[in-house]
Amino acid sequence: MTADTFQALLVPNLPSVRRFVQRRLPAPDRLDDVIQQTLMRAFIHRDQLRVSSKFKSWLFSIAINEVRVSFRGQRAPTSLSELSNIAFRDPGPSPLARIEHVERAEWLQAGIAKLSKQDRDVIRLRDFDGLSIAETAAAVNSSVAAIKSSHFRARKRLASAMSRVCIARKVERHPGPSNFPISRAGQ
Repeated sequence: MTADTFQALLVPNLPSVRRFVQRRLPAPDRLDDVIQQTLMRAFIHRDQLRVSSKFKSWLFSIAINEVRVSFRGQRAPTSLSELSNIAFRDPGPSPLARIEHVERAEWLQAGIAKLSKQDRDVIRLRDFDGLSIAETAAAVNSSVAAIKSSHFRARKRLASAMSRVCIARKVERHPGPSNFPISRAGQ
Protein backbone atom coordinates (compact mmCIF):
# COMPACT_ATOMS: atom_id res chain seq x y z
CA MET A 1 0.00 0.00 0.00
CA THR A 2 1.40 3.37 -0.97
CA ALA A 3 1.54 6.36 1.36
CA ASP A 4 -1.11 8.16 -0.72
CA THR A 5 -3.51 5.20 -0.49
CA PHE A 6 -2.87 4.99 3.26
CA GLN A 7 -3.64 8.69 3.67
CA ALA A 8 -6.79 8.40 1.55
CA LEU A 9 -8.06 5.56 3.75
CA LEU A 10 -7.00 7.23 7.01
CA VAL A 11 -8.61 10.68 6.59
CA PRO A 12 -12.27 9.51 6.75
CA ASN A 13 -11.54 7.15 9.67
CA LEU A 14 -9.36 9.40 11.84
CA PRO A 15 -12.21 11.15 13.76
CA SER A 16 -13.85 7.83 14.71
CA VAL A 17 -10.51 6.35 15.85
CA ARG A 18 -9.89 9.48 17.91
CA ARG A 19 -13.31 9.13 19.63
CA PHE A 20 -12.71 5.40 20.13
CA VAL A 21 -9.40 6.01 21.93
CA GLN A 22 -10.77 9.01 23.85
CA ARG A 23 -13.57 6.89 25.39
CA ARG A 24 -11.10 4.31 26.61
CA LEU A 25 -8.49 6.57 28.16
CA PRO A 26 -9.22 8.00 31.61
CA ALA A 27 -6.58 10.72 31.22
CA PRO A 28 -7.10 13.07 28.24
CA ASP A 29 -3.45 14.19 28.37
CA ARG A 30 -2.34 10.83 26.94
CA LEU A 31 -4.82 10.92 24.05
CA ASP A 32 -2.52 12.56 21.50
CA ASP A 33 0.35 10.22 22.38
CA VAL A 34 -1.79 7.11 21.89
CA ILE A 35 -3.24 8.42 18.60
CA GLN A 36 0.26 9.24 17.36
CA GLN A 37 1.54 5.76 18.29
CA THR A 38 -1.49 4.20 16.57
CA LEU A 39 -0.92 6.12 13.34
CA MET A 40 2.80 5.48 13.35
CA ARG A 41 2.36 1.74 13.90
CA ALA A 42 -0.35 1.59 11.21
CA PHE A 43 1.85 3.45 8.73
CA ILE A 44 4.88 1.26 9.41
CA HIS A 45 2.84 -1.95 9.00
CA ARG A 46 0.61 -0.73 6.15
CA ASP A 47 1.93 -3.46 3.87
CA GLN A 48 0.41 -6.11 6.17
CA LEU A 49 -3.12 -5.02 5.24
CA ARG A 50 -4.25 -7.08 2.28
CA VAL A 51 -7.80 -5.81 1.71
CA SER A 52 -8.39 -2.08 1.89
CA SER A 53 -12.06 -2.65 2.80
CA LYS A 54 -10.91 -3.91 6.24
CA PHE A 55 -8.83 -0.81 6.92
CA LYS A 56 -11.13 0.57 9.65
CA SER A 57 -11.21 -2.63 11.74
CA TRP A 58 -7.45 -3.05 11.28
CA LEU A 59 -6.85 0.52 12.47
CA PHE A 60 -9.16 0.04 15.47
CA SER A 61 -7.26 -3.13 16.41
CA ILE A 62 -4.02 -1.20 16.42
CA ALA A 63 -5.65 1.58 18.46
CA ILE A 64 -6.96 -0.75 21.15
CA ASN A 65 -3.54 -2.40 21.42
CA GLU A 66 -1.93 1.01 21.86
CA VAL A 67 -4.47 1.86 24.60
CA ARG A 68 -3.50 -1.37 26.38
CA VAL A 69 0.18 -0.53 26.05
CA SER A 70 -0.58 2.89 27.50
CA PHE A 71 -2.27 1.33 30.53
CA ARG A 72 0.63 -1.02 31.10
CA GLY A 73 3.08 1.88 30.93
CA GLN A 74 1.25 4.02 33.47
CA ARG A 75 0.97 1.20 36.02
CA ALA A 76 4.01 1.31 38.28
CA PRO A 77 5.25 -1.96 39.75
CA THR A 78 4.55 -2.38 43.46
CA SER A 79 7.17 -3.83 45.74
CA LEU A 80 6.16 -6.33 48.41
CA SER A 81 8.01 -4.24 50.99
CA GLU A 82 5.53 -1.42 50.29
CA LEU A 83 2.71 -3.80 51.20
CA SER A 84 4.11 -4.67 54.64
CA ASN A 85 1.30 -2.80 56.40
CA ILE A 86 -1.36 -4.96 54.79
CA ALA A 87 -2.52 -7.92 56.85
CA PHE A 88 -2.61 -10.94 54.58
CA ARG A 89 -3.80 -13.35 57.27
CA ASP A 90 -6.96 -13.24 59.27
CA PRO A 91 -5.81 -12.25 62.77
CA GLY A 92 -8.64 -14.26 64.34
CA PRO A 93 -8.45 -17.89 65.32
CA SER A 94 -8.63 -20.54 62.64
CA PRO A 95 -11.91 -22.40 62.03
CA LEU A 96 -10.42 -25.48 63.70
CA ALA A 97 -9.44 -23.46 66.79
CA ARG A 98 -12.97 -22.01 66.97
CA ILE A 99 -14.56 -25.48 66.79
CA GLU A 100 -12.18 -26.79 69.43
CA HIS A 101 -13.05 -23.83 71.66
CA VAL A 102 -16.77 -24.54 71.28
CA GLU A 103 -16.22 -28.24 72.04
CA ARG A 104 -14.19 -27.43 75.16
CA ALA A 105 -16.92 -25.05 76.33
CA GLU A 106 -19.55 -27.78 75.80
CA TRP A 107 -17.44 -30.30 77.71
CA LEU A 108 -16.91 -27.79 80.51
CA GLN A 109 -20.64 -27.08 80.79
CA ALA A 110 -21.46 -30.79 80.76
CA GLY A 111 -18.77 -31.47 83.39
CA ILE A 112 -19.95 -28.64 85.64
CA ALA A 113 -23.52 -29.91 85.37
CA LYS A 114 -22.37 -33.22 86.93
CA LEU A 115 -20.88 -31.49 90.02
CA SER A 116 -22.62 -30.77 93.31
CA LYS A 117 -23.95 -27.28 93.96
CA GLN A 118 -21.13 -26.57 96.45
CA ASP A 119 -18.44 -27.61 93.91
CA ARG A 120 -20.12 -25.54 91.16
CA ASP A 121 -20.27 -22.46 93.41
CA VAL A 122 -16.59 -22.70 94.43
CA ILE A 123 -15.43 -23.16 90.83
CA ARG A 124 -17.69 -20.37 89.53
CA LEU A 125 -16.55 -17.86 92.18
CA ARG A 126 -12.86 -18.78 92.06
CA ASP A 127 -12.24 -19.61 88.39
CA PHE A 128 -14.94 -17.76 86.43
CA ASP A 129 -15.60 -14.70 88.59
CA GLY A 130 -11.90 -14.37 89.50
CA LEU A 131 -12.35 -13.97 93.26
CA SER A 132 -9.41 -14.59 95.55
CA ILE A 133 -9.44 -17.46 98.06
CA ALA A 134 -10.30 -15.05 100.90
CA GLU A 135 -13.12 -13.45 98.87
CA THR A 136 -14.50 -16.88 97.93
CA ALA A 137 -14.36 -17.97 101.58
CA ALA A 138 -16.28 -14.87 102.62
CA ALA A 139 -18.86 -15.38 99.85
CA VAL A 140 -19.68 -18.96 100.94
CA ASN A 141 -19.21 -18.40 104.72
CA SER A 142 -16.29 -20.78 105.05
CA SER A 143 -12.66 -20.70 106.17
CA VAL A 144 -9.77 -20.03 103.79
CA ALA A 145 -8.32 -23.52 104.43
CA ALA A 146 -11.69 -25.15 103.69
CA ILE A 147 -12.03 -23.21 100.42
CA LYS A 148 -8.51 -24.19 99.35
CA SER A 149 -9.30 -27.83 99.94
CA SER A 150 -12.81 -27.58 98.49
CA HIS A 151 -11.57 -25.77 95.37
CA PHE A 152 -8.82 -28.33 94.80
CA ARG A 153 -11.22 -31.27 95.15
CA ALA A 154 -13.89 -29.58 93.01
CA ARG A 155 -11.40 -29.06 90.19
CA LYS A 156 -10.32 -32.72 90.38
CA ARG A 157 -13.96 -33.83 90.21
CA LEU A 158 -14.54 -31.42 87.28
CA ALA A 159 -11.54 -32.83 85.40
CA SER A 160 -12.81 -36.36 85.96
CA ALA A 161 -16.35 -35.43 84.87
CA MET A 162 -15.03 -33.66 81.77
CA SER A 163 -12.91 -36.64 80.75
CA ARG A 164 -15.96 -38.92 81.10
CA VAL A 165 -18.01 -36.49 78.98
CA CYS A 166 -15.21 -36.28 76.40
CA ILE A 167 -14.89 -40.05 76.15
CA ALA A 168 -18.67 -40.48 75.90
CA ARG A 169 -18.92 -37.89 73.12
CA LYS A 170 -16.04 -39.43 71.17
CA VAL A 171 -17.71 -42.83 71.36
CA GLU A 172 -21.01 -41.27 70.19
CA ARG A 173 -19.30 -39.61 67.19
CA HIS A 174 -16.86 -42.37 66.24
CA PRO A 175 -18.00 -45.74 67.53
CA GLY A 176 -15.26 -48.28 67.42
CA PRO A 177 -15.61 -51.99 66.68
CA SER A 178 -15.95 -52.86 70.37
CA ASN A 179 -19.11 -50.72 70.61
CA PHE A 180 -21.04 -52.76 68.07
CA PRO A 181 -22.93 -55.87 69.20
CA ILE A 182 -21.42 -58.97 67.72
CA SER A 183 -23.92 -61.42 66.32
CA ARG A 184 -22.81 -64.98 66.01
CA ALA A 185 -24.79 -67.01 63.58
CA GLY A 186 -23.96 -70.35 65.15
CA GLN A 187 -25.20 -69.57 68.70
